[in-house]
Amino acid sequence: MSRSILASMVAAVLSLSCGEDVAGPAASLCAAQHGLEVCVDRHEYGPSGSIAVTTRNVSDAPIFKDSCGTKAVGVTNLEVAFEAVYNPRLHCGPAATKADVVERMVELDPGESVTETLRLTSFAFQGWYRVNVWLLDAEGNLAVDTPATSGIFQVFPSLRG
Repeated sequence: MSRSILASMVAAVLSLSCGEDVAGPAASLCAAQHGLEVCVDRHEYGPSGSIAVTTRNVSDAPIFKDSCGTKAVGVTNLEVAFEAVYNPRLHCGPAATKADVVERMVELDPGESVTETLRLTSFAFQGWYRVNVWLLDAEGNLAVDTPATSGIFQVFPSLRG
């Protein structure tokens, strides 16, 4: 009899540990800072996955969005701060100049949005991620010293794409 109780307890623990609440409650895929709303398309991705990132100007003035330094950043512990380092060479190459950044920045009028695709690396670790989007002024300088960010999503090595 105690063997069947033990088996029932093990089954209950396993079913609870594999339930939907393991990763916590579903969070918003969007977040807004500095007048820019940043959204990702899914709650979960696998390494090498493609992330559709939609940015929308929620302010009442034009915004210049950087296309060179947009980046998915991750942590393995939500108690740790996400990286917020601006690197325009990330997508514009090691020799990127301010002129290159200005040429590739996107001007968004109030209410306007744009969607781009970011690709996670094949060695993306399991953890929590968000996308950092940097805002520029018309001359290509950082408009604020912190990025606008997406909602938090997760990466699992067992998922494909």
